[in-house]
Amino acid sequence: MDFVLDRLYRVIRFFLDWVVGYAAVAVMFLATFLAMLEVFRRYVFGVVYPWGQDAVTYGLVASVFLYFAVTQAKRSHLRVSFAIDMLEKAGMTRLVMFIRALLSTLGVVLYGALAWWGWPTVERSMLMERTTQSMVIQIWPFQLALVISFALMALVCLFQLYQDIRAMFGKTVFEWAPVEEGIDI
Repeated sequence: MDFVLDRLYRVIRFFLDWVVGYAAVAVMFLATFLAMLEVFRRYVFGVVYPWGQDAVTYGLVASVFLYFAVTQAKRSHLRVSFAIDMLEKAGMTRLVMFIRALLSTLGVVLYGALAWWGWPTVERSMLMERTTQSMVIQIWPFQLALVISFALMALVCLFQLYQDIRAMFGKTVFEWAPVEEGIDI
């Protein structure tokens, strides 16, 4: 079972790192380029695209949310680890493992719920043909990017939960994947 899950998680991580990650980076670069073009057009020619600001804003937001899944998979998310570090230094390794598994469980539940209940919003926006403030760009692609990012984060947290539970029983799975790599503050 560990072998099958390891292979599956490697495929998912490959997809996240090489497809989702680079797609998010490409969208961010395009949105940044469009923002610079808009500034140039505004101050040199005195004109702008009516949809430019919306495209930049929603493009940047979509790319950041998509990259959240890549960050979650690497466990490189921002975290406050003061309490965990104190418990670990006090020798409460089992409690730290339990808390880590609990947080992974909460991630699965929260991100899964947001993806589950976000999908009807995307459908409704498609049916109503809702647009951004410029009235040119449909809003559902950006909402879809958000729902996809939450679904991917829930999936990643599910694998991390499995990794955390196996660690509680003294087993090591996904040895290539980080167990704790947060950015401390």
